[in-house]
Amino acid sequence: MIRRLAAAALLLAASVFLLLLARDAWHWQRAMADADTRASIRAVSPAAWNAHATLPHDLARRLLGLDDDIEYRATATRAAALAANEVSPKTFKERAIVETSLHRIGADNSDPERASLAADLLGVLRYTDPPSPDQVESAYEGDQSGRTTQQTPEQKALEQFLLAVRLDPADENAQENLELMLRQPAPPPHKSVPHAGGGDRAGRKGSGAQDPGHGY
Repeated sequence: MIRRLAAAALLLAASVFLLLLARDAWHWQRAMADADTRASIRAVSPAAWNAHATLPHDLARRLLGLDDDIEYRATATRAAALAANEVSPKTFKERAIVETSLHRIGADNSDPERASLAADLLGVLRYTDPPSPDQVESAYEGDQSGRTTQQTPEQKALEQFLLAVRLDPADENAQENLELMLRQPAPPPHKSVPHAGGGDRAGRKGSGAQDPGHGY
C-alpha cells in the first residue's frame, strides 16, 4: 500500500510538472509571437519578448532554445533606438556594448540570415559613430593626405554592408544601404541615409531593426 501511494504521488507530481511545463512553453511561444507582431507595427521594449512563467530558472525557455532569439531581439531593438538618435556621452558606452554584440552575432555562421541582419544593423551604427580624434583634427586642418590609418565611420559602415550582402544576398535592406553608400562620394552634412532595421522582421529569427512597417 505504501509503495502504491508513493508511486501515485510520484506520478501526480510528474503530471503537475509536465502540465506546468507545457503551460510555460505555450506562454513563451505566445509571448514571442505577440511581441513579434507588435514590433512589426511600432517600436517595442526588449522586455516585450518576456513571458510570465511558473517554473523557476526559465526552464521552458531553455528547453525551447529561445535564449539566442531573445538576446538578438533585445540587441536589435536597442540598436534601432540608438541609430535613430544622435550620439551623446550618455549613449556612447551603450553603443559600444550593442556594437560588440552585433559583431559577435554577425560572426556566427550558423545562421547566415541573422548574421546578415546583424551586420546591416552594425553598419548603420558604425555610419553614425563619431570619427576618431585624429580624423577630426585632419579634417579641421584641411589635410587631404589621408595620413590617418584608422577607418572612417563611412568605411566601417561600408564594410559591414558588404558583409551583410555576402552573408545573405536576399537581405534587401542591406542591399539598399550598400547601394546608397556606393552612390555617395562623400558623407552628407547630416548622416541619415542608411536604414536601421525594426518593424515587421524585428521579431523573427535573425531579424534586425528598421522603421515600423519595414523589415530589418
